[in-house]
Amino acid sequence: MANKIVSLIEDLTREYLESNDLYLWDCEFVKEGRDWFLRVYIDRSDGEYVSTDDCEKVSEFLSKEMDERDPIEQNYYLEVSSPGMDRELIKPEHFRACIGQEVEVKTYVPMKAVAVLTEEEGMLDLRPFKIKEFNATLLEYFDEGEERVTLRTIIDTKANNRKPGARVSPAALKECVIELPLKDIAKINLAVIFE
Repeated sequence: MANKIVSLIEDLTREYLESNDLYLWDCEFVKEGRDWFLRVYIDRSDGEYVSTDDCEKVSEFLSKEMDERDPIEQNYYLEVSSPGMDRELIKPEHFRACIGQEVEVKTYVPMKAVAVLTEEEGMLDLRPFKIKEFNATLLEYFDEGEERVTLRTIIDTKANNRKPGARVSPAALKECVIELPLKDIAKINLAVIFE
């Protein structure tokens, strides 16, 4: 049922969002405790930030359309918002739109990948480092066959042996490129960087 509701929201909002320089980032119909939530995440196609007015207009439009069609039997709360600066990447178009940007990656289990070193020749086996969370630059997204991403990151090769508060030697930091299947990634979202 949730997939049908998401498809309906995509169909209902497409023209309205396009005419207002907006697009649907994501949508979910979920149960939390005893309550159901229809969450609609919108973004602007003109590069501006989503305003509260944008969310209010979409909410009013969607409320009217949903009241007329009445496709959901149970009571639910409608929430319309921006996906936020740290938006989660879920769909292929999210990954494609964010190539070259900094991301935060969390894997289900420590990485068992082998990384290619970028500043020197060779490979780096990541298994001994037991890395489950790291920041990286999203380099590529592939969706033919198994979905996967290519990421550039810096690995601290001495982190496991360093005492808390000890200085990090630049020689311990290795820039490398990692390719990971999406099935191994629990969550990948844009990193929030303050300059």
